[in-house]
Amino acid sequence: MIKQLQIKNFRNYKDVKLIIPETDHNIVVLYGNNGEGKTNILESISLFSEMGGLRRAKYEEIINRCIPEDVWSIVLNTPDCEFFTGYTRQSAKRIYKINGNPARNMSDFLKDYCVLWLTYEMDRLFIRSPADRRDFIDMFGSVNYPQHISNVRSYEKLTKQRLKILKNHIHNPNDGDTTKWLDILEDQIVDFGIKIATTRIETVKKLEENQINDGFPAFKNEMTGLLETSILNADNSCRAESYRRELHDRRERDGFSGSTTMGPNKSDWKVLYVGKDIDASMCSAGEQKMLLSGVFLSFVLSHLQSDERRLILLLDDVVAHLDTEHRTLLFSHIRDFMRKHIGKVSVWLSGTSKELFSELKDDAIFFRVRGGFVEEVNYGSKIYG
Repeated sequence: MIKQLQIKNFRNYKDVKLIIPETDHNIVVLYGNNGEGKTNILESISLFSEMGGLRRAKYEEIINRCIPEDVWSIVLNTPDCEFFTGYTRQSAKRIYKINGNPARNMSDFLKDYCVLWLTYEMDRLFIRSPADRRDFIDMFGSVNYPQHISNVRSYEKLTKQRLKILKNHIHNPNDGDTTKWLDILEDQIVDFGIKIATTRIETVKKLEENQINDGFPAFKNEMTGLLETSILNADNSCRAESYRRELHDRRERDGFSGSTTMGPNKSDWKVLYVGKDIDASMCSAGEQKMLLSGVFLSFVLSHLQSDERRLILLLDDVVAHLDTEHRTLLFSHIRDFMRKHIGKVSVWLSGTSKELFSELKDDAIFFRVRGGFVEEVNYGSKIYG
């Protein structure tokens, strides 16, 4: 699926190229010591998604600091196309090309491919901030609903504008022009807010309906928050008006607090571990990891059954703390996806040791990563970069 990946001036890489041999399998394993650059390679692929990459880093931060150049670039080759993206400090803008021709964005890539990731930093997702959990669900939502991330960004922009106006409005509430402008903004916020919340609700519903119970914990999940309970449970004809009234009534509170106190920005994703009937946040670290892995695989299975686009999965150091049983189970599901959906799934995994992936030795292509260099270890010892 990915025939070649070349990254320049990216993180700790000056210029490295990975050539993926043509095989019946689309599994790539990157292994090496901590800090050598495994995650950086996965991050470069994740930048072809709509989510801003698995680190959500500022583009300026990605430039290799050891090289006196002001640009980073990534070239990803598929069997029928070459996709390019990069960033220049001078213009402070992302650059896109398809087969060498300038493009506005990666929409052509997203028509045929989806990129999802699970990282070791997500292990404690259930005890991290609600914003982290919303981002996780939004990653899935962006796959099923192409406008979702655009809606989230529009909503965030509108709420920032509203809060800026409210700082002045609370001191001069009788200003008619300001009141009219707030009415217009809140109408738009209501529209985007309901779309965002509805997408998230539908996304978690599908997760639960398509969950994998083969060895991974059964779960129940839902989106919670004042918007979900007091607005979206109401009759369709009342939702917008109720939401609009709440925003109006909260103007003074929001102006003083500097935050939007009701909306999808206050929602949370709650997961119940069915086996113990407890919230995921109360589970052990191992149980949380198994729950999260099961949720992730559930979405992958649902996607493969209902979406024709090809799927690129990035699993960054996710097997290190899985017990042997669940590591074997994870690999079994990966091989099963590959067998049932030939040519539709590509999986990239990383870890500190190739022995962690010994069960994939006949299925995967192995690369050793060492300080800005990548060595293919199971097809000779050619070093790229």
